[in-house]
Amino acid sequence: MMLRFAMQKWMIPAVLLSLILSGCASQTQQVVVNPQTHLADELFDGYQNIEIEPEAEVFGLSLAMRSFVDKQILRIDDPKARIRSLIKGIFDRSHMNLLYDSRANTTAAQTFENGIANCLSMSIMTYAMADYANLDVRFQDVDIPEFWTFAQGYSMLNGHINLKILPRNEHNTTYIRKGGLEVDFDPQGYRVKFPTEEIDKQLILAMFYNNKAADYLVDEDYPAAYAYLRAAAVTAPELSEIWVNMGVLYRLNGELQRAEQAYQQAITLNASQTAQENLAHLYNLTGRHQMAEEILARIERRRLSNPFYHYLLAEQAFEQAHWRQAIDSYRRALALDKSKHEFYYGLAKTYYQMGDLSATERYLKMAKRRSLFHQDEQRYQSKLNLLTRI
Repeated sequence: MMLRFAMQKWMIPAVLLSLILSGCASQTQQVVVNPQTHLADELFDGYQNIEIEPEAEVFGLSLAMRSFVDKQILRIDDPKARIRSLIKGIFDRSHMNLLYDSRANTTAAQTFENGIANCLSMSIMTYAMADYANLDVRFQDVDIPEFWTFAQGYSMLNGHINLKILPRNEHNTTYIRKGGLEVDFDPQGYRVKFPTEEIDKQLILAMFYNNKAADYLVDEDYPAAYAYLRAAAVTAPELSEIWVNMGVLYRLNGELQRAEQAYQQAITLNASQTAQENLAHLYNLTGRHQMAEEILARIERRRLSNPFYHYLLAEQAFEQAHWRQAIDSYRRALALDKSKHEFYYGLAKTYYQMGDLSATERYLKMAKRRSLFHQDEQRYQSKLNLLTRI
């Protein structure tokens, strides 16, 4: 029983910067971080006026949510049966109404009301409901491989979190074998069991703030971006994604020394390729080309076996109208993983640009067959319908 959604990390190729949206396998080390050493309140006038959602609001339940949970667990005393009934209810509701939007960084109540979610917002909503149902619910960081997508001029490096829901031990009851469920919201349909690491609620709250900051950063609202990154840093300074995004924010505002310090802090916490790549680009910008080349060469070697890296290269080639180069990279991605609808659609849209309508139709049909969301199936079918009219 799995409904799947994904979290995103963003990279901006136009300025060679990478933003990370949380919800990924951060694998943070036990490093003590003083966030005050990296903050620069004086640079972002007006950040104090941004209203940051407190924890109680992020995880709070509306009356409609409470009513929904009460109905799902009505007259069910057995905690294991309660878990199954609650999750079935959420899944049934999701299949009927829920739309996926990577930028749906919303509170639990907003997600329930809007019917739009990403991985983190859906997990937050489910956590709040399960906790209200007196269940033992825990967030987990999932160590998935790099997964790249591309949209609206941005390349996105996806990561992932999920939930484990268990019966809660009470004062007179202890469950030896709890028999809980792992609940996973992820559209990539991973069939492999990846390692997980339990993470606490404060880290999730910091992820929520970090994702909101990334949205504002992409929209070039820098005071709001700083306000949310600052809140994230104060909440969980050990989360490396915060310092990558803080570095990007400083870089975009010309604060190169502060940006470098933020990237180095991120690498100290988690030597992620995204943090290292940002640092390498900063080295290039400041004339330290040899140091940059060494970092980028290491990253390149690791990425050659990743189908989503080739997909990223294909999308960049497509944006530059290098059709043959794009097709070659899409095919390399498919040679490594034939299950992703995005790869087939990439070939379809490229062949369309080249005037090969037969290949366009063939790959659109293949993309549709591998879609996991009804909205994607409809999108591909609409394109097929238009193609028949040409």
